[in-house]
Amino acid sequence: MARVEEIPDGTSDGVWTVVTRTSTYVIDFGEMTLLRAPGVGRSDDVRWEVSELRRDSQDIPLLGVKSCRVGDPAQFWVRAADDPDVRTWRVTTPVVDIERIG
Repeated sequence: MARVEEIPDGTSDGVWTVVTRTSTYVIDFGEMTLLRAPGVGRSDDVRWEVSELRRDSQDIPLLGVKSCRVGDPAQFWVRAADDPDVRTWRVTTPVVDIERIG
């Protein structure tokens, strides 16, 4: 659909893919979920290692997007899927591509 340089503040709808140096994230604002697919879309630069995170390849509850801009690490505010009282930040490797897909 439409590639953009950043997800604008206040975005509350749509499905977006965010490709970083090491992974691809799918953000669904309708369902308020975040999915990380480690290694998908990664760059060929061997300096970037793919790490394993809890709940990789699973939807986790998304509370908000602090920042998501090409060239910078994205910052996602999430809730633990198995404990609603636990909230944490997901900070990515630098973003290389953002696209609204739905």
